[in-house]
Parts: sequence; C-alpha cells; structure tokens
Amino acid sequence: NGWIDDKEDVNYLLYTYEPEEGSKLGTAYTDNFLCKFAPINEVFYALKFLGKDKGHKFDVFGCIETLKRYEKEGKPVRIFGFPAFLYFTINQMKELGLDPIKLNPESFVFLGGGWKGNQDKAIDKIEFYKQVEEMLGIPDQRLRDGFGSVEHCIPYIEGKKHEFRIPTWSRVVIRDVKTLEPLGDGEVGYLNFISPYITSVPANSVLMGDLAIRHAGGNSIFDGPWFEIVGRAGIKKNKSCAVAASELLKEFDGGAK
Repeated sequence: NGWIDDKEDVNYLLYTYEPEEGSKLGTAYTDNFLCKFAPINEVFYALKFLGKDKGHKFDVFGCIETLKRYEKEGKPVRIFGFPAFLYFTINQMKELGLDPIKLNPESFVFLGGGWKGNQDKAIDKIEFYKQVEEMLGIPDQRLRDGFGSVEHCIPYIEGKKHEFRIPTWSRVVIRDVKTLEPLGDGEVGYLNFISPYITSVPANSVLMGDLAIRHAGGNSIFDGPWFEIVGRAGIKKNKSCAVAASELLKEFDGGAK
C-alpha cells in the first residue's frame, strides 16, 4: 500500500503544529509518528510556532512555496494533518492563479481531525479529493482520511473507495439519538465504538457525538463492515486540538479579507 518504505527519502508537509517544548497536542504527536514509516528528507510544518506569546500561525504561503520546491526535487511527498488547511492551501493557489503542481505520483495524502469549527467551509469529500488531484497531481487512490478520537484510541482508515473500515478488534453500533437503542445498518444515529483494545482506562465503550451510518460490507475478508460520518458534533468546553487549529484558519481567513 506504499505506507512503509525504508529505501527512498520522502518530503513531508504536515498540516499540524510545529513542535514546541511541553506541547501535549495529540495531532502533532500523531503526524510526527507517521513520519517514521519512510526516511525523512525534509519536514515542513504548516502551523508555525512563533513563540509562547504568539503561539502558532498558519503559514499558507510557506506551504505553497514548499510544494513548489518539492515538485522540483521530485521526491515522493507525504501530506498529513487537518483537511481544512490543505483545502485552504489549494484554494489560495487557485485565487492566485497558480498553475497546478505535479508531485511525484508515489506521493500520498493522509488526513485526520475533521473540519471541526470550519464546517461552513467544508466541501464534499469526493469533490475535495478531485481538487487535490487536480492541483497537486496525487492520484485519487492515494488520498485517504482517518477517523479517531482521544477517548477511543483506535484509528479508522479509509479503504480504496474512501469508506472507513472497521477492524476486527473493534465493533461499531449506531444508536438512536433519542432512545440510544441500537439501529440497523443504513440508519443514521450516534456512533458508538466498542473494543477491548483499550486497557489504560475504562473506555471500552465510547458514545461519540458524531452522527454516522454503518454498512455491512461484502463477504470477502477485504470487504468487511464500514461506516460513514454524516455529521460532526462538538462541544465548547475542553477545546480539542482540531478546534484550536480551526481558529487559526479563521484568523488567517479573516486577515486575508
């Protein structure tokens, strides 16, 4: 699947926070961890750390210049992080009238964290992938999304048809939003993850605020059950790293106007 490559150096563009001493942001840890699957030639962080007083700032023009440089170098590029920031980068390229970039075809994109506070800017996932392929030259089958949460440490990764696959060590139950009774496949309700995988805390069953639909899949071991997210819910208290990042995007968007 191209994830593990111990021979060729790759360039990374991380739509996450540039590391700072004492940081506890989960997305920053995850995206840096994903850099271990292939040797690093260069890493560029989209959310630049400007010091403890100023915090992080989204460097969209730095992202564009980095992508141009990566195109010239010709090495495979791996893009990880928040989808909203990648979308804003592509949108900025279009507004500036820049020509599409053709990255190495072995490049790939793996996103996560959702749009959170930027749902008003969110576009259909398939349309988003089309724009990424058009502007960066990365094939559709190498564009993937991931779903997870701090409370439930199992990642759910998109398959080749962009569906969130349910691994054998997890179960997904969709529950009625009023009664919390289990619903059948194809019905919309709260997403409930159940797994014995988590042993550090009593969180074997986690009811998410997200609305989802479960699908049974086929009979093949490679075509098992999967789910799709149809709506994301959030809370104002205990702001997540993704919500904090969305505020940086709003700040940049407002400044651009």
